[in-house]
Amino acid sequence: MGYPLPDEVAFKGPFAPMRFEATVEECIVSQGEIPKELSGGFYRTGPTWKRPTKQGTNPLLSMDGMVQGLILDNGRADFRNRWIRTPKYVLEEGRQHGVFEWLDSGFGDWRDFAYGDVTRDALTCGVPQGTNNINIFPFAGEVVALSEQGGPPIALDPITLDTKGIVPWSSKLSAGVHLPTAFGDADLAAHPKWDHETGTLYGWNYRDVAPYVTIHVISPDGRVETRDLHDAPYNTVAHDIWLTPEWIVMPFQPFTISQEQVRERQVGIWGWDETLPIVIALIPRNDIQGKIRWIKTDLPPQYVMHTMSANVENGKLTLDAPVFNRPPFPFEQDLKVGEEVALFFSVAKSFLGRWTIDLATGATSSEQLSDRPSELPKVDERFYGKGYQFGFQVGGVVKRKGMSMNSLVVTNMRTMSEQVYQIREGEPAAVLEATFAPRRPDSPEGDGYIIVPVSWWADKRGQYLIFDTDDITKGPVCTIDLPFALGWTPHGHWSDFR
Repeated sequence: MGYPLPDEVAFKGPFAPMRFEATVEECIVSQGEIPKELSGGFYRTGPTWKRPTKQGTNPLLSMDGMVQGLILDNGRADFRNRWIRTPKYVLEEGRQHGVFEWLDSGFGDWRDFAYGDVTRDALTCGVPQGTNNINIFPFAGEVVALSEQGGPPIALDPITLDTKGIVPWSSKLSAGVHLPTAFGDADLAAHPKWDHETGTLYGWNYRDVAPYVTIHVISPDGRVETRDLHDAPYNTVAHDIWLTPEWIVMPFQPFTISQEQVRERQVGIWGWDETLPIVIALIPRNDIQGKIRWIKTDLPPQYVMHTMSANVENGKLTLDAPVFNRPPFPFEQDLKVGEEVALFFSVAKSFLGRWTIDLATGATSSEQLSDRPSELPKVDERFYGKGYQFGFQVGGVVKRKGMSMNSLVVTNMRTMSEQVYQIREGEPAAVLEATFAPRRPDSPEGDGYIIVPVSWWADKRGQYLIFDTDDITKGPVCTIDLPFALGWTPHGHWSDFR
């Protein structure tokens, strides 16, 4: 069947869907040269609309995942993008129409996000609803795409991007918000961390009923150790964590998720309750069954969506991240029935910040480290959980209630000195999340290159800009061009082939 492109906010500007699969070999380099020492893949995934849901609506998170891969080797770049063949995608592709019907869809307004349960019938029974469109990362020689909620992790070939299937260790994971529909139908939240030397993956699931969070430690050979956090203080959208040499640091923040409120009050699935305190769980990293230290903070109502990294020095734990004034999602107090949602950075703003915990007393404090709007933080991932010095972010400017993102920012988190390069002035473009690639496998922390995808959506063209961390203010050392706009991709990672 053919469908018109919906006239909705989620299809305009940088969110216009990239509805085709492409292979671009030997990409054009319009400026500079690709560093020959770079050998690896930069992978990203995002929601891409193919057809309406069974309800005839188009929630962002109901859209099928599409992976983009930029493979670099010996000064050459090859680009591919492919649909992720999830069980949902395969079923609907065979039927040539949408077959899923979501609890939080069909409203036709800001309440449609497709994180709720789906109606099960003879066709959808036993088929996970996940779209694997939130994040993708390297693990055990593959790249793994995640939904966060609704379906199991999916493995892809790192060169061809062909879907290999549900990871074999999915049956050892626990359910998230949704009850499993089939063997191996489990979730993994969007931002797991890993140990570069051992390959161990630190992940989790969250849900709206107790136990609210389940921790998973996953070995490259597929072994999974699990712990339910039965003493968690309340239901939270546990989107990201920090990792230190000793702990998995899990923040419980008053951003909540509830399918019950959708059923009973016909409102959105998310909530923001500023009366709830921010609580930090310090979970022993090397013994997740050990005693958890719960720190009830007196931090003001703030929200960390994406963590940068953490340090432990002189008895103090510092947790760095862009800190929002509130979650960048719609709530029932924001919008009326029938209104569309202004997406993400239009409804909230974040600045680089730091939460500090005195480990002796448990006292906590919050400070703002920069006046520049900041989001999509990244670090040298070889140093996850080891302490760090350098952070990379997309920076911007305040714009009404939110922010407009336009720059690459490198921050020395010990001295707070910055390097800034403004990528766009006022042109219509999306500066997407960057990633760091080391100059050599044994390079010091932060020594290497930063790859920034930019979608010049008004001109229908895409670019990858590569910056040398020695001095990003000199501009990109090379520019890789693509003859189409890049679709919106929230997250991704570098995988080194060396």
